[in-house]
Amino acid sequence: MEYNNEKFMNRFKNIINEEKPSKIFFVASSEYDRYGYRKAIDELGIACVAFTDFEPCPEISSVKAGVKLFKSSACDFIVTVGGGSAIDVAKAIKHMAIADVKILAVPTTAGTGAEVTRFAVLYDHGDKDSLRSHSIIPDYAVFDYTTLKSLPYEQRVVTALDVFCHSVEAYWSLDATDESRECSARALELFNSYFELYLKDDKSTYKHMMKCSALAGRAINIAQTAAPHAMSYKLHKLKGFYHGQAVALCLAYIWQYMLDNCKSDELKALLDETEVISCFTPQKFQKLLRDLGMCNDMALTAAELDECVRGVNVGRMKNHPMKLDFTDIENIYRSFMSVD
Repeated sequence: MEYNNEKFMNRFKNIINEEKPSKIFFVASSEYDRYGYRKAIDELGIACVAFTDFEPCPEISSVKAGVKLFKSSACDFIVTVGGGSAIDVAKAIKHMAIADVKILAVPTTAGTGAEVTRFAVLYDHGDKDSLRSHSIIPDYAVFDYTTLKSLPYEQRVVTALDVFCHSVEAYWSLDATDESRECSARALELFNSYFELYLKDDKSTYKHMMKCSALAGRAINIAQTAAPHAMSYKLHKLKGFYHGQAVALCLAYIWQYMLDNCKSDELKALLDETEVISCFTPQKFQKLLRDLGMCNDMALTAAELDECVRGVNVGRMKNHPMKLDFTDIENIYRSFMSVD
């Protein structure tokens, strides 16, 4: 199957020709040449060192191996092709190597928005341990939406749900600005217009869903995520849920909890606005998750529940519009997970 059309490949080559690197550090999954970008570098006659030895949830130890290879190879430009994991690994390598190099990202999912954010999500033995810096935002992005043809159905679902959550959480955030809320609103408009058709593999939706992802990424780059992301990571680890699945479940029931326990006119107004711009209520979003098969294996042991609750980084929830303590967090988990 041919993944790339001429305009995207030409833009990719033009950027590299303008930058004139002597050697490129290429970060991608083990199937990195699926899309033709590695071959394009060879066609330009530029030396290239590939780094592919990292996990779907990248471990810091793997990133350190990438830093070692980057330093020993004397590369002066980074290209990364892939989903959020590959892009975050490239960003983390630049940061940890303290390298003054530019990054060119080619996202291949409509989900994380990593190509436009200052965050890199990493893990330390399965526990989230991320970094953030404006210096790691990729300098260039080529939005080759034809790569979305390679995504399996389940990946389309969970990455798109992550986009929805980015948009809503950024809209809720106490750090939100007019600019970030405009990005959130535009992303949610695209989501509601194209998500259903995207899941049916309507190719006309690809460019819109990739734009949706980038807009949501720009929103969280300003406003950051909120409680749903903070509460999702232990579920992801303990239950093996996809990241987008875990976040969406947390968002659906945090949203309901906020609505049920709303005690201020300001918060009520924010939740009303959320329903308008997202075209969802909490109940409607919960139904969507059930219909998409996201609500299977919804049980925790008492010990797992305690790990989930105590594992939430409350510092990452400071920008959430409703203060949640550990009792609230436990109640929210119990609202959608049965506890043995």
